[in-house]
Amino acid sequence: MTENSPAAAIRFAFVKLNTNDMDGALAFWRDAFGFRVRQTYDEPAFLEHILEIPGQDGGLSLMLVQPKVAAVIAPGTAHGPVGFQCSDIVTTLEHALAAGGRKTMDITEVAPGVKVCLLVSPQGHEIELVQAG
Repeated sequence: MTENSPAAAIRFAFVKLNTNDMDGALAFWRDAFGFRVRQTYDEPAFLEHILEIPGQDGGLSLMLVQPKVAAVIAPGTAHGPVGFQCSDIVTTLEHALAAGGRKTMDITEVAPGVKVCLLVSPQGHEIELVQAG
């Protein structure tokens, strides 16, 4: 792997699960596995809790997302995008697009210093890029 490869600038960061029952989902992940809420985004379109296991700081996050507009969420397909934290969201997106990805959401600042964008792989898998800081 070279210093200019995309893998040098990204970290597999999170998995998202969509739910229509945030309270129930939080209770399950807390009681079953010991997750706690690290951060919350309460946006007009969704409520999102970022969960972590205490003592695993910097590890993979589990994110629970509840749309604020009624949506059909079926078991087995109720997952969100595969998430990557990157140091340069523009360059990482350019690499993904050059490899055949298709952008579905422009780079957007969702909180001070936090930029996200969405794309789809050629096989149809949703990917979220996040640059924080």
